[in-house]
Amino acid sequence: MKITVEFMGFPDVVSAIGEKKLEMEAGGTVGDLIAALVQQYGQRVKDSFYNPDGHFDLNIQVIMNGEEFLSVDKHDRPLKGGDEVMFMLAMAGG
Repeated sequence: MKITVEFMGFPDVVSAIGEKKLEMEAGGTVGDLIAALVQQYGQRVKDSFYNPDGHFDLNIQVIMNGEEFLSVDKHDRPLKGGDEVMFMLAMAGG
């Protein structure tokens, strides 16, 4: 089974991957998905997801199935076939 992964507000990720939405094999956790994306697509994706100290960027919202926001401490959530994971860059303005 597959999961759907979407990126909102990540031009460097979309450029590295070649599309805004993709399908990947289910299994593992959200953290495993992030690691797989970095491994498969390289430094531009890593730089987009992690701050200079090597920590997951807290400005990135991870949304599961369009309704649940996952904080960094919940990246151990298992992924199953049919799940939709959206990475959205939180923007602030003033």
